Amino acid sequence: MAIFSLTAINLMRRRNYESFKNYLNGDFSNLVQDNMFNIIYTTLIIIVMAIPGVLVAINCNTKNPIRYGILGFIFSDIYLLQWSIKKFIMKYPDYCPL
Repeated sequence: MAIFSLTAINLMRRRNYESFKNYLNGDFSNLVQDNMFNIIYTTLIIIVMAIPGVLVAINCNTKNPIRYGILGFIFSDIYLLQWSIKKFIMKYPDYCPL
């Protein structure tokens, strides 16, 4: 997923540069379309990558779900990594029964 995201961001950067050059020359047609594509793609990446971290954080920490939900949103990959290490590799007893 990370390689795909970096490739797509690089392609978007090139398209935005070209549409900005066209904007400076007076052509406004592609500027809005390219920016909408960026917004939609960024939203999709946030949903796909952050929501699992938030769900695990909220369900595993029932005493402070809001605090851990925010932490899971900001550091979703790191949170899921530490959760999977504790749950499946170190096999803590009764750690977050999902």
